[in-house]
Amino acid sequence: MRHIRQYSFHLFFVLAFLLCGCGLLQAQLVITENLKSPISLRSKAELFVAGTKSYSIDQIIRLSDPDSFEPLTDFDENLGFSKDNFWMRFQLKNQTEKEGHYYLETARPITDIVTLYIKDGPEKITSQKSGDAIPFGQKSILHRKSAFRIDIGAGRTIEAYIHIKSDGEVVMLPLKLVPEKLFLYETYKEQLFYGFFYGILVLACIIYLFFYFAMRDTAFVYYGLYVLFIALLQFSLDGLFHQYILPDGGYFSKRAVLFAALISLFFFVNYGRKFLDIKNHGTYLLAAFEIMSGITFIVTLALLAVPGFLAYCYPLANHIGLAILLLTITSIVFLRIKKVEVDRFFMLGISFLILGFVVFILNNLNLLPNSFITENGAKFGIGLEIIFLSLSMGNRIRNLRESNEKNQLLALQRLEDMNDMKSSFISNISHELRTPLNLIMGVAETLRKDKRDKDLQEKCQLILNSSETLLGHVDDIIDFTSIEKGEQELDENPFDLHNTLNRVARINQNKAQHKNIDFTYTHATGMPEKIIGDRRKLIQVLNNLLDNAVKFTSSGKVSFHVDHRLKKDASVGFVFSIQDTGSGISKEKMSTIYESFTKNSSADKREFYGLGLGLYVAKSYVDLQNGNINIQNAADQGTVCRVELEFKIDVSQTSEPEDIKIGEVGKTNFDGCRILLVEDNKMNQMVVKLAVKQWQNIHLEIANHGGEAMEMLKQCTYDIILMDLQMPVMDGFEATANIRSGKAGEAIKNIPILVLTADATDATKKEVFRLGANDYMTKPVKADLLCSKIRKNLVPVGR
Repeated sequence: MRHIRQYSFHLFFVLAFLLCGCGLLQAQLVITENLKSPISLRSKAELFVAGTKSYSIDQIIRLSDPDSFEPLTDFDENLGFSKDNFWMRFQLKNQTEKEGHYYLETARPITDIVTLYIKDGPEKITSQKSGDAIPFGQKSILHRKSAFRIDIGAGRTIEAYIHIKSDGEVVMLPLKLVPEKLFLYETYKEQLFYGFFYGILVLACIIYLFFYFAMRDTAFVYYGLYVLFIALLQFSLDGLFHQYILPDGGYFSKRAVLFAALISLFFFVNYGRKFLDIKNHGTYLLAAFEIMSGITFIVTLALLAVPGFLAYCYPLANHIGLAILLLTITSIVFLRIKKVEVDRFFMLGISFLILGFVVFILNNLNLLPNSFITENGAKFGIGLEIIFLSLSMGNRIRNLRESNEKNQLLALQRLEDMNDMKSSFISNISHELRTPLNLIMGVAETLRKDKRDKDLQEKCQLILNSSETLLGHVDDIIDFTSIEKGEQELDENPFDLHNTLNRVARINQNKAQHKNIDFTYTHATGMPEKIIGDRRKLIQVLNNLLDNAVKFTSSGKVSFHVDHRLKKDASVGFVFSIQDTGSGISKEKMSTIYESFTKNSSADKREFYGLGLGLYVAKSYVDLQNGNINIQNAADQGTVCRVELEFKIDVSQTSEPEDIKIGEVGKTNFDGCRILLVEDNKMNQMVVKLAVKQWQNIHLEIANHGGEAMEMLKQCTYDIILMDLQMPVMDGFEATANIRSGKAGEAIKNIPILVLTADATDATKKEVFRLGANDYMTKPVKADLLCSKIRKNLVPVGR
């Protein structure tokens, strides 16, 4: 019985072996000639789905159930998302007379574990391994693909077993035998294609990030980063991330594909929201975009932080991508229905993305045969999408440029409006400050002439000095505004040089006396008496510089010296030198002394008065006259300032009349001159009345506005008009224009008009002269200067 049982056992083993052999014979590829193209082994292979159970190669070879393996053709090439173990087997028989050398392409490059076992004879079993779950350097073939080398001798037959295991991603079961030479050729061809593909994506990313930094439009940064992570996604799918970035594998290496996919979706959904301007067109669509953005971000965090989430994340990422794609299509349709223009290149780019996605899915489902085109359908779709979306971004750049140009024009217009408003404001401020100053200085000047009360004289002088200081600040502000707008111009006329310099020296000498410091004024002999230039700007430059010298000198002296050098072209070059023994200028502040609203030091704001505009205005006016200004610390103490200016000599020897000196005004006899003062402000009327009372044989009448003046001119004859500008009913501009046009009578259309205004801007001065005014004088009204200008312009009419 024992022998019978042994015999039965051997018989059963032989039958099982024969059955197994019959199965393998059905899964055998016979090579009868050298292969010249890749050949699929799917029709010759069998598949065993082992589920979660692990088997060794010996167990697989000795499987007791002959039906465990089924024909591979009964299964789709794409087995979907799975964590199961899969085993494939087939036979290769070489009937040629030469040894065959081949490469076997198996699973996708991102498959975790792929192991090939070769049984060559009864006892000899060799193995090769691949997959991205092992370090790249431990792969049997150092290639991005899950590929193995197969060498089969002439006339020999081998049995092959392949084990595939993934962590939940899509399992693909291609099985392709490629001749050695052809495998290398295809590798080079793919490298060229991939290099071109990835190069375009990376270049697009860099370009649009540059555009973002240039234009600050977040659509560019979203799009650039979307392109970058699309490139990283494809880089991972192709096995290049495992090969070049993290060859040792690890936690992040397993998640690289999903991470790149999710981040690219995050930037794509935000790019679509920004590009389509969803915020301004659809509240519900905007909420949908924000929800999808939030879901993508949360899933990305869960992928990195939750170890067990990886298997669930593969299908979830695909569903998120599909949802975002549908949301984008829905948004485009919605905007088109609302008649909102959508860039045609953007729509084409999305269409190609959809086409590439469809080809990719159909290939995964085995509805399209495997080929270089279908396997890389997603790349072609993405590549075309990137091209057309880049064209759409080009249109966006053009639109943004046009919008920026429009905004710049609008901003320029607003700036001009603001400048006009600022000029109007400065004019009003000037008027409002000069009007009370006019009365204060006029009354103080009148009271100061009372020789009987010395104390009253001193107090009036203090009032006048303080008013002059305030008036200087007002002038600085007006000049600053004019300089900032670029409206400063030279008003060159003949004037008396000596009288001008003496006046400047006298004013600053009075300031120095109040501080108990010495002030000296000297000049070289032989200076011309009359020159041609802008007298007002020369006075302001010298006054600002001398005022600073007096201001920053606590003890010692301030010296003012003028030198000159005659030139051949009837011109003269002047050097105005100002030296003080003051505190000097620190090295840190020396480079900024000509800037507006700056002072010598932070302590100046407490210790010294002023706005910090004096040197700025002085430098601007010196530059306007093509001169030169230089300020340096003196060798011992204080500062030295040199101003070089050039003027033409007045060979005609005609100039503006000199100001009448204080005390001589009352001696002036105007021989019954009739003056019409057009002024609405009672204080200003009082100031002119006080001035006129000092003169002899003069008659003053007052009109409260331009309309009243027009009626008075029709009824009476006047020798000169003193015209204010800002008045109710009819202002001075309109009144001047009406008089010059003859509306008050042809006989008096040329009557002299002397403008008395608190508006000291150059624009106003130009305008009144354009309207036909003969002369211009700013308030506060000084009696001597007013007398001088009336005498200059007085031309009796009809008397």
